[in-house]
Amino acid sequence: MSPEYPLPGMAHLVRRLQNSEVSEIDRDWTGNDESARQHHGRVNLNESPLRLRLSWKHSPKDSSHLVGIYELDLRRLLDAGYIRVEPKTENEIRLRFYHGHDNLIYIQVNSNEAGLPVGRVPHTTQ
Repeated sequence: MSPEYPLPGMAHLVRRLQNSEVSEIDRDWTGNDESARQHHGRVNLNESPLRLRLSWKHSPKDSSHLVGIYELDLRRLLDAGYIRVEPKTENEIRLRFYHGHDNLIYIQVNSNEAGLPVGRVPHTTQ
C-alpha cells in the first residue's frame, strides 16, 4: 500500500483537508503537464494559513482531476526552504507545485531543490 501524502510528520507545514473541514478556499489552482509539469504563483505571506484546492491535468484541453485541498503554513514552508520570497518584495512568496515523473506532486522552489510531496495525480486513461 502506498503512503498518503503529505506524510503525517509534515502536518506543521502542509495538511490535507477533508471536505467536511473546508468552509472557504483561498485559491483554486490547476496545473498541467504541458506547462513544464508545474504550476506556480505569487501569494502574500500574510495569507498564511492558505487554503488551496489543487487539481491537475495532462494538457490544457484535458479534464482536471482533484489532487487535494490543503492548508499551507506559508511561513514554515518558507523557513524550511520549500518556497521563496519574491524578488523586490517583502511579503510575497512564490508557491510552486511540480508534478514529478514518479506521479507525486511536490512543493518546491525549483527543480534543483528538494521537494515536499503533498499528493498524487489520480491515474487516468489518456
